[in-house]
Amino acid sequence: MGGVDRADQNINAYRISLRTKKWWWPYFAHVLELVMQNAWPLFRRTDAHTAEPLDLLAFRRRIVQVYLMRHGDIAKPRRGARLALPAVHRVPDEVRFDGVAVGHFAGPSQTTKRCALCKKNTKKLCLKCTVGLHNQCFNAFHGIH
Repeated sequence: MGGVDRADQNINAYRISLRTKKWWWPYFAHVLELVMQNAWPLFRRTDAHTAEPLDLLAFRRRIVQVYLMRHGDIAKPRRGARLALPAVHRVPDEVRFDGVAVGHFAGPSQTTKRCALCKKNTKKLCLKCTVGLHNQCFNAFHGIH
């Protein structure tokens, strides 16, 4: 099969289907599916795939898991919804313990946030992880001793 046929086959295997009255939803969902389809062969060429091989479904689930952990609603859980993950688990370990100090800086926050470790209010946050952290808690949160 050619590339277009394979892409159509993979997209149809796990198509996003929600009933809605919005005319633009099928176009938006198709763009998301194309993005994931195009990212999967790129992922398969990386070292991360040799360490943890994922099929297309597992790859899509991993992407959704990371986005929900990173951008999920923590302010007010909806009625009947499960409780939100604590901030320590909301930042993926690949970002939190990446071993690269680039981007992990304590910076000022526009609003008051909860510290990811001690749960007290703070006006500082990690610029890369975007979680509230005190200066004292910053190194412990990132595993720096």
